[in-house]
Amino acid sequence: MQKHTIFVLALAIVAQLGWAAKVTAPSDIPAYWSSVDGKSGSSLWTAVSSATNKGFKTLGYDGLWTAYKTSDVYPSDPSNPDYTSSRAGKIWDMYGDCVFTYRSDQCGTYNGVCDCYNREHSIPKSWFGGGTRGIGCDIFHLVPTDGKINGVRSNDEFGVVNGGEDWNGNKSGSAGSWSTDKKTIASSANEVINGSGHVFEPLDKYKGDFARGYFGTIVKWQLSNMTSGNSFFNGIYDAAHYYGLTKKAVVLLMKWHREDPVSQKEIDRNNGIQATQGNRNPFIDYPYLAEYIWGEHYGETIDMSKLIASCEAGFIPGKSDGWRGGDAPVDPSETKYTVTWSANGSQLKAEEVAKNGKISSLPQAPVSCSAESTEFMGWTDAAIAGTMDDAPTPLYTKATDIPAVTADVTYYAVYAHIAEGGSAAPATYTYAIGNETEGWTNNATNKGSYWLLDSGKEIKSPVIDLMGLNKITVRMRTYGGTQYDQLDIYEENGKLASITAEKGGTLTNYEWTNNLSIAGNSALTFSSSYDENKGIGIASITIDATGLLVSYDRYITTCQESTEVVMVETDAPARKMLIGGEIYILVGEQLYNVQGVRVR
Repeated sequence: MQKHTIFVLALAIVAQLGWAAKVTAPSDIPAYWSSVDGKSGSSLWTAVSSATNKGFKTLGYDGLWTAYKTSDVYPSDPSNPDYTSSRAGKIWDMYGDCVFTYRSDQCGTYNGVCDCYNREHSIPKSWFGGGTRGIGCDIFHLVPTDGKINGVRSNDEFGVVNGGEDWNGNKSGSAGSWSTDKKTIASSANEVINGSGHVFEPLDKYKGDFARGYFGTIVKWQLSNMTSGNSFFNGIYDAAHYYGLTKKAVVLLMKWHREDPVSQKEIDRNNGIQATQGNRNPFIDYPYLAEYIWGEHYGETIDMSKLIASCEAGFIPGKSDGWRGGDAPVDPSETKYTVTWSANGSQLKAEEVAKNGKISSLPQAPVSCSAESTEFMGWTDAAIAGTMDDAPTPLYTKATDIPAVTADVTYYAVYAHIAEGGSAAPATYTYAIGNETEGWTNNATNKGSYWLLDSGKEIKSPVIDLMGLNKITVRMRTYGGTQYDQLDIYEENGKLASITAEKGGTLTNYEWTNNLSIAGNSALTFSSSYDENKGIGIASITIDATGLLVSYDRYITTCQESTEVVMVETDAPARKMLIGGEIYILVGEQLYNVQGVRVR
């Protein structure tokens, strides 16, 4: 069997392990929904509807009280993430978060919040005729809730409340607006829906539960009369009519479904319902299935092998959206990695740093590595002790030059810094007829009282510090009876300036005052483009400059420190999985996040 090797990057791996209990769902869940595979559109809808009836037996309205003992109590197992000793075995209220004792706290009458619990039709029964048979006693949308808050809701639609009253975190008031970040069968991504009327908004942690309860109930029953007193259902079950939902209901329920993923509570409840009512909710078992009916994949053919069931080892309750992404072995060249390290006491992080065998990105270098650091030069995996005169080898000036690592490694940010001295007194560099200052060169034509700069001729100054350049004064005249009037001045990197002389035969002083931001050491070259004994006549050139005493001492320093590389090696198939918008790696039964932390 081929061995798959996966490299995962992390900073010293600090684990924050989420709870990961063994899921006790029936082992036949993939077989339970196998008839759905390969379907699309109306065929998919019909297959899901048929499968939701497998094993179904009605509990009757009175039977709900007893069923809640199995489906809707807080766990008594201390390893369960929802366990608290004060609530173990108590009824799980999805409105008030109150603590109720099974049976003895059933409503009855109530005066205030947390007096008693009742059987809440999350799809109000007035919307489908008011009965308590059939859909009227389907436990998937009938949940135990605080009686007072249930009464406050009455038969209001779910929605996003704009202001209104607060009831233990639930809201009741006028409708606001809502949207979801991905497209749906009814809307484009982020399309805003304006609600209307008086609506009820449950706690955030139960919004996805209610959305999937609606999805599972409507796909099973498909009642044509679910249109009374509400604008959520349209009673027509095809793609053109959003499979029984109105546009605003699709957007709201998909928003809640996406933002509040399937929790351990829902998984346990789904199992408890199968133990009592006999059937299962497909959108709890396979949350991503909703994307093929009302979401971004509507109309596409479903491949169930790309979906992960909530009972599988790689599913993280409260984070997983149900998308597996395929069964192919992980390709390290396409895997998302994370590098984290500290410098100057602050944390830096880069995502997706290894692709196609190369490091693709690293964080920007810290502003400074030490008080003397000035210039960031690049990254190295070689530790540097103290200072160095030369850059280390290898030095990666671009992140894309860094090879993907296959062993433990630390990256260091490399800097060069410059030590500068003080300034000296002003200096003057002069070139004049009969007084040639040392360091000047000249191949111009001598005309007795001046030097003629025709084509190809030049006068060059000594090397000066351009940062200290203040003013250039040239005593010059035009020559040849024509106004050849431009004197060009160059430094080694290009043209610095031009000085224009007026037509005439009199030597005149022309000045150019430096207002540029330039630096470096360079000689200045003076030339003219004219020939045939015509051009600029130069009598003298004077350069005023402040002679900076600058010493350039190059040092290399480093900033600590980058990352540890963890190698996971296995004979088992490895899979990439998208969980809560992040990439995880499943190796056999072990699940790793992108920092290399084993979470299951």
